[in-house]
Amino acid sequence: MKTQSLKKVVLLVGRDDWHKDTHLNHILRNYLKKNNYKIMWEHPAGSFIYKLQSIESHLKWLPKSIKAFNIKLVKLLYLVTHWSYAVYLYNRPNQFIEFRCPRLKKRIQNLSANNELIVFSRSSGGRAISLIADELNIKHIVCLGYPFQNPNNGVEPERYLHLAHLQTPMLIIQGINDEYGGIEIKEKYHLSPQINLFFVDTDHNFNIGDSTWNKVYAKIDEVIK
Repeated sequence: MKTQSLKKVVLLVGRDDWHKDTHLNHILRNYLKKNNYKIMWEHPAGSFIYKLQSIESHLKWLPKSIKAFNIKLVKLLYLVTHWSYAVYLYNRPNQFIEFRCPRLKKRIQNLSANNELIVFSRSSGGRAISLIADELNIKHIVCLGYPFQNPNNGVEPERYLHLAHLQTPMLIIQGINDEYGGIEIKEKYHLSPQINLFFVDTDHNFNIGDSTWNKVYAKIDEVIK
């Protein structure tokens, strides 16, 4: 009797203010769709909000106030059909790591039970997932712009010390001019052998051209396939 293969699922785990990455999320989603991954979001209503933002991206004339209202409307409609979303919204302001990790852990436990799970993370999302990854069934982590430091806070060892002992394979794609840690991280931090660093010419916002994105895609394909 043949063993049924697991579905390939990618969970998108964003930065604290993940709405800032609308364009970046669009690029990643197109790449993942071409590679036949099922896409899930840390945010329960993420797929619905993304669809809305994809439509709005073609409406350049639409005022920001209308876009903000539309997002609130989508969240309200989602809440009507998913009452558990109320708990998420209540806890959402507590985006500190100690509050975020338990919610994320539960989400991953549910998803990884019957799926081969890869986590694509962004900034603080990479920090959160790397803290709990070794307790979970995750095939690989990809992080765009890991926050080794906050330029406004000085040295915070809790951001990076655990990376020395990480056992889950992790690809960190980092801008050489990232204010949260640039090219200097190669020498500055002790990282686990399971962590693969790949640098691109950008800062934390990841505003890069198609040719650079193609290099990023090639590196991701090399590592996770």
